[in-house]
Amino acid sequence: MRDLRRNKVIPDDQVWLYDGFLYIISRKELGEGIHYKTQYSIDVICLNPEYDDPLSLADIKNRFPNVVKVIHEDWLRGNVYNYGNHATKDNGEEFWELTGETMGFA
Repeated sequence: MRDLRRNKVIPDDQVWLYDGFLYIISRKELGEGIHYKTQYSIDVICLNPEYDDPLSLADIKNRFPNVVKVIHEDWLRGNVYNYGNHATKDNGEEFWELTGETMGFA
């Protein structure tokens, strides 16, 4: 098992998700000042390798521009990815981090 005290920065075009379930958590900010609130939504995608093309984290970011977290679960294991959660690169660009693992759903 990976040491979760150190998150791993992930290039968004090098992680391809083929099979299992994707839970995509997005953030929407509403209002301003004292009426400011944040609303979250969860989209669930079932990936079937026989019928679906694989998705990369870059694809997910393009389809869900306000994404903050992706949980990918397959039969035996899964990973948790955060986007722009802690910091940005020196050039101001946000990045993906591998922040956790799951035991799968089987």
